Amino acid sequence: MNADPLARPATRFARSRGLVLCSALLLALGAVAQDHPGFAIGYADTVLLNNRQRYAAFGYEGPAPLFVQIWFPLAEAPQTSPRSLAQLRQRTLSGPLRHVYDELLLRMDSAFIEYDLRYTFGEEAPISYAPFTEQQVKDSLFALPMHAHRAALPEHIDQPVIVYHHGSQGFSDENVRMAEHFAANGFIFLSCNFHWPLEGRSYGYPLVWKPDRSSIHTMLSFARQLARSNKVFFIGHSWGAQEGWCTLHEPGLADAFISLETTIEQKTDTAEVRDKWPHVLEAITTHRYPMPILMVADTDGQPPYPMFKGARADIRYLDPKRSFGHESYTSAYLMRLEGEGRFKVPDAMALREQEAIYHAVLQEMLAFLQEQADMMVRPPEYEEDPFERARQR
Repeated sequence: MNADPLARPATRFARSRGLVLCSALLLALGAVAQDHPGFAIGYADTVLLNNRQRYAAFGYEGPAPLFVQIWFPLAEAPQTSPRSLAQLRQRTLSGPLRHVYDELLLRMDSAFIEYDLRYTFGEEAPISYAPFTEQQVKDSLFALPMHAHRAALPEHIDQPVIVYHHGSQGFSDENVRMAEHFAANGFIFLSCNFHWPLEGRSYGYPLVWKPDRSSIHTMLSFARQLARSNKVFFIGHSWGAQEGWCTLHEPGLADAFISLETTIEQKTDTAEVRDKWPHVLEAITTHRYPMPILMVADTDGQPPYPMFKGARADIRYLDPKRSFGHESYTSAYLMRLEGEGRFKVPDAMALREQEAIYHAVLQEMLAFLQEQADMMVRPPEYEEDPFERARQR
């Protein structure tokens, strides 16, 4: 964890190597910007209570509530229209939990505006949406239809399950496109809040200043129930990936782990890492990881990443050859492209380049987890491989 373990990197993007023409990148990737789903996508939600973590705010006191979102493949054609992101966030709750959830949504919206709307890619120049406000832009994007249909979670669903852990100041549906991508290809995808709203505190302020293993345990236990005889996987981005490294050395928790840019991959100073991320450094230097791991990070060079060279695990490394921003691992950041033609998107070309790399990352993640789940694997095809690759056993 950082000295402030929940602070996003001081710069919103990991690096900038200079942008290239989007058309050239799309050609190199074989124009892979569109998904081709096999299953229609269902969506449901539930609330889990983490009995090992206490939470008290906004009239609620008790086990920390995990507001879980679930995307899953539908066995039959849906009878409803796809829901918008705003509609997917609607829940039937009452009493104190309703107040907590409403406060959580307010903070999720603020995080979306701050990290995904307010600045251009690369230069991080403030964007003027005049005559629209940032709130109006957010509302217009959240009103767009997704691909998921509200549906009851089947009682006897039997598919591999993914648990997603968002980054610091992130939110549970920051990667709705990733969720839909995996559900369309036969996976159940779970996400939830790993932050809680606190009165008088900024969003992301922790309930305890240590890795939140108990919330991960709660989610993975629920995932095992859904998976039945299938496998359970864990994907974490940024702080979510750090939490994965701090927890998943425990046998039986997950059958594979995808680590999306912890922000430590490019570090070479062990003293700095020990000072800012002591729990992560302790984990990767003292534990053995019993599952295959896919690490993805843009480090301006070739993998393996210096701090992880000695990690005792079967690790595959992917390093995008072109500049890939830290927020670009989330579909929330790329959502502004959907507003092109309705409001200003001054960095549209750069965002399209980021979207193409994001899609390539999704394809690599899918192939990796299909292999681990003993499913038919569809290896990504490129005219030019967009990644530097390595493997460590």
